[in-house]
Order: sequence, then C-alpha cells, then structure tokens
Amino acid sequence: MSKNTTSLNVKIKVWDFPVRFFHWGLAICFVASWASAELFDNAMQYHLYAGYATLVLILFRVLWGFMGSTTARFSSFIRSFATTLKYAGTLHKPHPGQQIGHNPLGGWMVVVMLGMLFAQAGTGLFSSDDVATQGPLAFWVGDTLSDTLSGIHQQLFNFLLALIGLHISAVLFYRFFKHDNLISPMITGYKDLPGGTSAPPLHFVSNGRAFLLFGLVMIGVLVPISIV
Repeated sequence: MSKNTTSLNVKIKVWDFPVRFFHWGLAICFVASWASAELFDNAMQYHLYAGYATLVLILFRVLWGFMGSTTARFSSFIRSFATTLKYAGTLHKPHPGQQIGHNPLGGWMVVVMLGMLFAQAGTGLFSSDDVATQGPLAFWVGDTLSDTLSGIHQQLFNFLLALIGLHISAVLFYRFFKHDNLISPMITGYKDLPGGTSAPPLHFVSNGRAFLLFGLVMIGVLVPISIV
C-alpha cells in the first residue's frame, strides 16, 4: 500500500543563522540591560555594554534587511496596509500556518521593534543619571538635553515591555490556536509546512558575508565610542 505523500509535512529552511543570532542575541541583551539597571547595584557599566551590543545588533539587522537572505530582507515581509489588514481578518481561523518567514503583521512588528530599540539604545548614549554613570556622548549635548533624553530613555523601556509582551502573546496565540510553531524555526532555522504546500525559491547568503558585515558594524559603533 503506497503512502499518501501529500499528508506528510514538508521541512524547509526558513531562517538563516544571522537572523537567529540577532533574535536571541537581542533577547539576551534586553534582559541584561534590564537586570543590570534594576536588579543589581553597581552594575551600570554592564548596562552600557548591553546597550552597545544592542546598537550593534540593530544596525546589523537593518543592513541585513537589505543585503541578507530572502526571508531576512524587508522586501519579503513589509506589506501594504491593505494586505496587512486582509491578513488580520484571517486570524480567527485556527488552521496551521503556511507563511514562509514573517507574516504581514509580524513584519510590521519587526519594524516597530527595531525602531523602538534603536531609539532606546540611541538615547542611552546621551543619557546620564547625574550621579556616577553617563552615556559616552552625554557631554556633547549638555545637561538639559541629556536629562530630556534620559527621561525618554526610561519611558521607552515601558513601551518596549508592552511590545515584548505583545510579541510573546502572539507567539503563544500562533502556537496553541493557529497550530503554527514559531519558536522552533527561530532555533533550528527549519519549519514544517503542511503536505502539498509549495514553498517559493529562497536564497540564503553565506554566513561569511554576515560575519564580515557584523564585524564592520561592530567596529563602526565601538571605535568612535571608545575614543570620545
């Protein structure tokens, strides 16, 4: 008796290593930033380090969004308002996802989080606690503007907490209602699609190019900070 191959899942590569490294590295940096500022005394130096690492990751991800693999590129997941709204209308249907990469709503979430995190890390460069710790560029803007940016830096964290909560809620919604596991592909890089699904051709850029780009971004961020 022959097997019905259309009922078998199709495993395809969805996420390259640079995207997965960025995702989990950013999560670690965010936790480290929060813990060093809120949980531990005399740990603000580590808060600065986590902020520098966040800035490097964000800038790398933006560049990788134009130079990276198919699913990493903004052009593959930034959709029009009409397309996004149409997709949102299908959320009530509990069928397994067949989306390759980010869906339209997830794509816009990526853009918003990148912008918020960049603003968070950027304002941190100019912030000061008026006691013992200040960002490396705080002296460039004067006390008044530094205090303003410090307040923005603190308020942005609350918005980021809300966004992260929404992100985690969405992942759980897709896992248990839509029967679409978004976590495993971001760990392994591979996703199981329902049998019969036709996956589009995907192009994956070499990790070597990603390492070179990441190194250049790191130099571009850390060298100016270290010499100011």
